[in-house]
Amino acid sequence: MENLKIELIKKLKTAQTKKLKVVVMPHFCIDSFINYNKSFTSLSKNLKKIKNQGGGNIRAGHNMVRGGKAANVAAALSSLGIKTYLISKTNKQGLSLLKEFFKNSLVNLSLIKTDGSLAITTAIELKETNIMISDPGSTVNFGGNIIEPKDEKAIKSSDLVYISDWGLNDKGTELAKKVFTLAKKNNTKTFFDPGDSSSKKNERDEIKKLTKNILNKKLVDFLSVNEGEIKKFGDLNNLKKTTNAQLHTSKYSKIISTNNSSSQVPVFNIKPKRFTGAGDSWNSGNIFGELLDLDNSLKLLLSNAIAAYYMSSPDGNHPTIKELVTFLQKTKLKK
Repeated sequence: MENLKIELIKKLKTAQTKKLKVVVMPHFCIDSFINYNKSFTSLSKNLKKIKNQGGGNIRAGHNMVRGGKAANVAAALSSLGIKTYLISKTNKQGLSLLKEFFKNSLVNLSLIKTDGSLAITTAIELKETNIMISDPGSTVNFGGNIIEPKDEKAIKSSDLVYISDWGLNDKGTELAKKVFTLAKKNNTKTFFDPGDSSSKKNERDEIKKLTKNILNKKLVDFLSVNEGEIKKFGDLNNLKKTTNAQLHTSKYSKIISTNNSSSQVPVFNIKPKRFTGAGDSWNSGNIFGELLDLDNSLKLLLSNAIAAYYMSSPDGNHPTIKELVTFLQKTKLKK
């Protein structure tokens, strides 16, 4: 693996990103973190106590940051020097926040629609897990009809188009069909991160519909799933018939390609300071690796490194290429 790291560092030092262009959609939200930092049992006892006394207050740390898979991927790609167009639907307040979040970045916000509602997710951070309570805002009905001619122009001229959060979007299959069909006609690569679909009504039927109309028609070049999602979409060996299936877990990441090749790389040995958003960082690395035309092992190592850098960053920052090279030189992989 050390030789693999050396090879990746060489590739990164000569990487040319100025001409690269990626389009991402549709989820942007405000992430509000409640840092309770105690057990679920403790929280339950406090909530019950306050309910029984007729109301009251629980002290906890709060933090508000940019969120949403598409917005997070845009931020990570921008840090790597890649021009990224974010297509999302929010309101005027949401656009103002986006401008603040992405000032002095390579993220283009000209395709943001402001006739919708702002999505907000509140995450209660406990010692053993996170509990997220979400209002998906306009993401819930982001269908193909929202895609305008100017959006289509951006998609046609991009190197890759990324769609996330199908699980939150009631019109997600419709959106994916329109966008990915357009992309395929213009030789634009397609990357799909469906996200958690457990909140969908008739979840099994929706997954079957997605499989029939999108995956089986080979509209997705790269499908990104985690350990929970892979169980719903089938195993990697079945998925490889229609797409390059990519799995990221807490111990390793793996790709099984349509050409039957398989690669697996361990994660980095870090002390994580956060988990929310790690999958989005991983996706950005996978996208970057594809745009650099890296082989699967290098692409997985790159994805793991970008995710690990973000997870171990005190401020939740995404790395520049220079920072990523330093990280690779100093950080070991788990055995």
